[in-house]
Amino acid sequence: MGRLYLYFFALAKNVKKIDWILVVSLCGLVTIGSLSIYSASYNWTPPLWKKQIIWIILGLLGLIAASFIDPHTLKRNSLFIYISSLLLLIVVLFMPPIRNVSSWFTIGGISIQPSELAKLALIIMLASYLCDKDEAGSWSSLILPTCIICSLPILLILCQPDVGTSLSFICLFFVMLYFTGIEKISFLFLLILAGVGVIGLLFFSLLKFEYDISLSFVLISLGAIITLLFIIFASIAYFSKNKKVWLLFIASILSLFLSLSCSFLLKPYQEKRLIVFLKPSIDPLDAGYNIIQSKIAIGGGGLKGMGFLKGTQSHLGFLPERTTDFIFSVWAEEFGFVGSILLLFFYGLLIFRGLEIAERAPDRFSRFLGIGISTMIAISVFINIGITLGILPATGIPLPFVSYGGSSLLTNMVGVGLVLAIKKKSLTPIFIQIYYP
Repeated sequence: MGRLYLYFFALAKNVKKIDWILVVSLCGLVTIGSLSIYSASYNWTPPLWKKQIIWIILGLLGLIAASFIDPHTLKRNSLFIYISSLLLLIVVLFMPPIRNVSSWFTIGGISIQPSELAKLALIIMLASYLCDKDEAGSWSSLILPTCIICSLPILLILCQPDVGTSLSFICLFFVMLYFTGIEKISFLFLLILAGVGVIGLLFFSLLKFEYDISLSFVLISLGAIITLLFIIFASIAYFSKNKKVWLLFIASILSLFLSLSCSFLLKPYQEKRLIVFLKPSIDPLDAGYNIIQSKIAIGGGGLKGMGFLKGTQSHLGFLPERTTDFIFSVWAEEFGFVGSILLLFFYGLLIFRGLEIAERAPDRFSRFLGIGISTMIAISVFINIGITLGILPATGIPLPFVSYGGSSLLTNMVGVGLVLAIKKKSLTPIFIQIYYP
């Protein structure tokens, strides 16, 4: 009888340690994902929702296991985890391509995407390195090493090629660097380097695709843009009396040249995706088809949606990649604006709770780890939903906990488990509490 009392006492003690906000939001997202995948594939052979259930079970086991890990164990082994992820990214380049992309290991009918696992490895490595740095860190001790740590997996993923996942890595780098308290002028330097590069890439690609311009014309345009930027930054430097403004000018020039080089190195289908993002009507039956059909599905859902299993765009076969990249369109079409708000509510609950736990973490490594994991989920949500709404180029990013796919689900589940471990450091197994109360 006394042993039974100790058992229930230990169980109650562990239940109190569980963060129910994270658990409820996660259960809500997984339920929405299961319903959406069932709706999108219930008449397929074999139906994908059965495989997804297996991945959910494996993901939950991974979450429970991760919640027992002491974050400092990850810190001690961060370099090993990081190098292992790089080796996987190298090996996958030699795998047979699937849809012209070498991103998956296929073992016995099961596909594993190492770039998803590399996200978590990068977060652990960045957290381990940045936790010992502060806002006084110089370019040589803070920014440059961090850039190198991030650039290695990004370059390997670009070789696959997988532009979308590379973009999420870049966003992750900026967010984690920001939370170190980096000097504003240095952070602005990097933001301009990235922002001008993206805008320049879109601009040069559009000129090449729509007007079939020559390289010489592009160089003339580049010279005109540089002249304009010089006048703008010279004026700012003159009135602000701040010579560091010229660093921003140099960043802009470097970024423009980089974007120009990339615009001529892009493969035709990648270039077309960028152009379709700006003007979907250019190729409505090919590259622009996905975005157009996604918008029709989301708009067709209206306020309350068409009802479960009643979505026309998805069930009549108009909506492509409806179990992965455009799973949000399936949910929005069947459950409308109300269902979409519910989905975003669960995401907001999960992400902000993760950030709150990270801010209350007892040490800097745990803080950066929690921030990185929460940011990883937030970036994927923003990019995926942005693509379905047509406000971002189509890049093939899964929607966390909702899209079909084991690698993404397992990575995000383990990430949530690590956030739970940050809150309670480590869960003591119940049987230990019973025999050693």
